[in-house]
Amino acid sequence: MDNQPKPTPSDEIDLGVLFAKIGDFFKGIGLGCIRFLALVRATPVANKALFISLTIAGAAIAFGYATYVKKDFYESSMILSSNYLNKRIIESSMGKLNLLAEEDDAAGLARTLNLPDSVAKKIKEFQAIPFIPEKELLDMEILREQLKSLQTDKKNEKMIEQVVDRLAVENGHAFEITVQTYSPTIVKTIQDALVNYFRNNEYIKKRIEINKLNLLSRKEKLQQESKKLDSLKVVIYSNYKSMAEQSRQGSNNVILSDRAVTNPIEVYNRDFEIYNELQSTERQLYILPDFEVVDGFTEFSEPASDSLPKTIVLGALFGFLASYLLVLLLAFNNYLRDFK
Repeated sequence: MDNQPKPTPSDEIDLGVLFAKIGDFFKGIGLGCIRFLALVRATPVANKALFISLTIAGAAIAFGYATYVKKDFYESSMILSSNYLNKRIIESSMGKLNLLAEEDDAAGLARTLNLPDSVAKKIKEFQAIPFIPEKELLDMEILREQLKSLQTDKKNEKMIEQVVDRLAVENGHAFEITVQTYSPTIVKTIQDALVNYFRNNEYIKKRIEINKLNLLSRKEKLQQESKKLDSLKVVIYSNYKSMAEQSRQGSNNVILSDRAVTNPIEVYNRDFEIYNELQSTERQLYILPDFEVVDGFTEFSEPASDSLPKTIVLGALFGFLASYLLVLLLAFNNYLRDFK
């Protein structure tokens, strides 16, 4: 006989009732959403005068603001690359320039950037973000995948992403600098002023100067080595020509002797290497890649600020949403009054 106790009805779980309760729960949520949407739709209809009035008022205020208060501003960006720039220098410099731009007379900004006061007053704001070339992005992506393949704990994956992203920013030496001005015709003047501002920074200036001196010294050294090799090539040529004349009569073969102490192939190869190094040095002296403008400011005729129609639409939308808020406050106030 089976002596096991039979389960009482209270111990049994009716799955049908459980699923019914779950269904009722989601059904209640769905009905609540529908009621909320119906209320949102019905509120403007029930309060037509309020919604129309506030919407028109918002559009009128936006029109007045856009016409008489707001100033259209223009935006342009340039890419500045330097081996001596980093995120901290850029952030510090942009912060100082923005503080000076916020001053009423902008005289401090004019002195700092060596600009006329009339130009400095038309500057609204500076912004800068690291600009990472595609090659560096590819290298960082390869590094990310290599680190992922080495780590076995999934918890470290987020940390790896953060480290690689941090390295990408910290190792970047190119920055996209954006300026917002109230006149589009002054961006070229501002570009020259900004480039000189960073180039004349004592930290950067000294390194640019020493790098240029090193390149000039290297160029002079390579030129001297090239002249020596040219003289050696003349001697080698004369030596081989003399040996050819001393070859056996009736034979065109050149007989090498102990006087040929230098391998001519090595001499000519070294001369070619020096020529390439000299070309590379002259290229660096011309371009100065340790500090250069990759892409300058562009003068745009269309303002970056919101246009008049867009401003009016945003004002009308704000008035419409404010109507909902006012209706909600009135309903809450009535609730408190009835509660008393």
